[in-house]
Amino acid sequence: IDGLFDSVPILLSFIVISLGAGEKETGIIISLAIMGSTLLGLSTIFFSRYLGLLRSLSLIILLYGIGFFTNAFSKNIYFTGFCFIIAVAGYCVFHNIAFTYLTANSDRNFLGRSMGNFTAIGDIGRVPFASLAAFIAAFTFGFPGWRIVCLAYGLGAILFAFYIFFSSINVKTDNPESFPIAGPTRHFPSFSLLRNRQYALPIGANILDAFGSDQIFTFLPYLLFAKGIDSKIIATFALAFTLGCILGKVACGRMVDLFGTRKVFIFSEIFMALLLVILVVGHQLFIIIGASLLLGIVTKGTIPVIQTIITEPVREKHNYDDIFSISTFSRGITNMVTPLLFGFIASFFGINWIYSIMAIAVICAIIPVLIMATSATRPAS
Repeated sequence: IDGLFDSVPILLSFIVISLGAGEKETGIIISLAIMGSTLLGLSTIFFSRYLGLLRSLSLIILLYGIGFFTNAFSKNIYFTGFCFIIAVAGYCVFHNIAFTYLTANSDRNFLGRSMGNFTAIGDIGRVPFASLAAFIAAFTFGFPGWRIVCLAYGLGAILFAFYIFFSSINVKTDNPESFPIAGPTRHFPSFSLLRNRQYALPIGANILDAFGSDQIFTFLPYLLFAKGIDSKIIATFALAFTLGCILGKVACGRMVDLFGTRKVFIFSEIFMALLLVILVVGHQLFIIIGASLLLGIVTKGTIPVIQTIITEPVREKHNYDDIFSISTFSRGITNMVTPLLFGFIASFFGINWIYSIMAIAVICAIIPVLIMATSATRPAS
């Protein structure tokens, strides 16, 4: 799922060029795709309670398969956008269900490691899928290479979805994967939890972190094109970034258990801001590749950190579905706005501007976490 998701912006950058579109169209498509996934993510509790983990997984992968397969025959940017919106629709639902399951079944003292390992395993898919997509899409075989990628990924996802579905039929009902955590009967998350400041502050940090980091990879090809870097070596940057993601998630997840979530988050955000500045001002190939690798470490490395921070105030296990759904929804709303905003800014003012804005946002993300730390150490009156 993560590998296919990260292939979308890579493929989209080649498709919009092939079809004569640009950054503005990319921003609109990414925004609409994230909007669909975010809204469907609010139904996580429904999927968890009525389908369970495996059947939900098979449905989500099937959507990817349909979206990629049909996009292989696209002749205009509007149909391409529609296909990718269908493809990524279940992304938030899957991660909400998976994070809930892991949090409820992990030792609290090692939750950072569990989250780090899980998200890093997702990157094992990102490395070959995104890198291969970039490599093949850069070539033509009498027709654009991106059509081959969409066809192969689509067929593979459809077959795997059916395999997961038929495997789930044999799962016993008393298997912990097949039933949700007991709790109040409802289908949508309780946003009243945000009245608690200790819930609201990490959600705020999550929003700012999303604003500053989630679109780095989406617009990276355009930044590299603007610096005059050959499109055929875009795969090198995709590989460097995704390798950094794996290292970051494993390392940051373990550092959370050793040093605490807040210290790791603050350090990562400061380092990310510095790397974004280097990415903007740098022109030498090896410096930019190195910055891409390190950006992958701190950009995606904060994911297990955030997922651990937001669960700290939770006392009842049935609230995990709520807090992960709210967190994903708030981050999703941010990601609906930022691609559109950044696409227009890049079109009118240049691609460097959006990476400068990202650097400011990740510095601002530190503020809610500092307030959390102050609140935690302040003596009760």
